[in-house]
Formats: sequence, C-alpha cells, structure tokens
Amino acid sequence: MLIADFDTASMHHHRLFRDARTAMLVHRVLHQMQRTAAAVDEVEDALEEFAAATRRPLRDFTTLDAGETLGL
Repeated sequence: MLIADFDTASMHHHRLFRDARTAMLVHRVLHQMQRTAAAVDEVEDALEEFAAATRRPLRDFTTLDAGETLGL
C-alpha cells in the first residue's frame, strides 16, 4: 500500500496552519527562555562563589603547624 506525500501547500494560508506555526514558535521561544534563565542562575551562583572566595582572608602557607596540610 502506498501513501501519497502529505501536501501542506494548500493549507499555508489557512488560520489553523498559521495558529499551529505560531504555537510551535511560542513553545520554542519559551523553552529557550527557560534554558537561558537556568544558565543565568548558574552564572550568578558561580559569581557568588567567586565573590565569597575573594573575600576570604589570605593565609600565609609558608608557616604550617605540625601535622597541618594545605587542604588541597
């Protein structure tokens, strides 16, 4: 049994076709915005960690007590 190709050319100017395309576009845009927001959250977290690390007092590692390590 052979099935002919589904030709959508005759539907391109119908409202249903335009609405479906608009819905797909909206879905793609919203999905991309969610991914962007998640990436921004990750960057903000990393920047907060970096800022906290720069505020820590520096310790002189040239003088360690007995049994003390660098903690690496």
